[in-house]
Amino acid sequence: MNKILRYVFVALLAVVSTASFAADAEPEVTLDFTSNDAWKLPTDYTKDKATFSNGTYTITLEASSKGYKFNDYKGSESLIFGKKDATLTLPAFNFDVERIDIVGTSVASDNTTQNIFVDGKTVSTETTGAKGTNSYVIAEASQKAGTIYTLKVTNGNNSQVSKILIWKKGTAPAPVSIKNTPETAYTVAKAKELFDAGQALSDSVYVKGIVSNVNSSDFNKHKNLNIFISDDGKEETKNSFEAYACNDLGNKKFTAADAVKAGDEVIVYGKLTKFNSTYELAKGCYLYSINGKTTGISSVKTSQKSSVLYNLSGQRVNGSYKGVVISNGKKFVNK
Repeated sequence: MNKILRYVFVALLAVVSTASFAADAEPEVTLDFTSNDAWKLPTDYTKDKATFSNGTYTITLEASSKGYKFNDYKGSESLIFGKKDATLTLPAFNFDVERIDIVGTSVASDNTTQNIFVDGKTVSTETTGAKGTNSYVIAEASQKAGTIYTLKVTNGNNSQVSKILIWKKGTAPAPVSIKNTPETAYTVAKAKELFDAGQALSDSVYVKGIVSNVNSSDFNKHKNLNIFISDDGKEETKNSFEAYACNDLGNKKFTAADAVKAGDEVIVYGKLTKFNSTYELAKGCYLYSINGKTTGISSVKTSQKSSVLYNLSGQRVNGSYKGVVISNGKKFVNK
């Protein structure tokens, strides 16, 4: 019996040790751009190809249009470079490289696409969004020591890099993912926590909440709504959460400015971001469900002009009224 218990204890120790190793895993090399003391990067945009060193490692920067510089804005210190075809070339490393993590600032663009290249060819999977940590698993054939890797912006946006983490083959922990499902939609509080953690912010997620306020000022022009939600339906005066420029169910444009009201229970899908003190789902987000419904109001032209019709404010209207109406307890679009 004691022998069996000893084996169980040893096995448990092995599990704990493995878990601790994963949690404590450190990249082989970290290039930190949150300080410019060592790098001496320009503080005004520069387009000329140039090399910079932190005393140990040397990088090469080349920008096609916007340029590159050190961003010294407090809280967002980083290397900015762009736009399309702007590159940051890393030095050769004396170990096999399995993965490269690019850590962006919390105010970086949600639309920046970028990838890792070797000799002008992609060796990983392109990502969208420069905010948070983007992980690039290097193709097996390009992991050898001495390989020169280049980070390239592939569309018309800037990248804002605070750190670059180089993982030696066999040491990289599993990439962090915050993807979820409608059934496991995050609460507003959890969504804020995930954004503050700053990892996998290129993932789109589902967030659930109760509508506290709706700003429809852009509806006439863009047919979308700015929807504020909270976990209890109360309007937050600080650190509020907004589904910014949100589209309707099915990622379609809204047909009515009052389609969403305070008190509605919603699940919204999009990428986490933040503007000043407001947490957001970025522009391009959309309603997955509202009050449990995942399909919109059918676009049907009524043929019963004699039926009693009401608009969404409860006012009686006639058959010539255009828009969302209620008849016999059902909503439809009268064209």
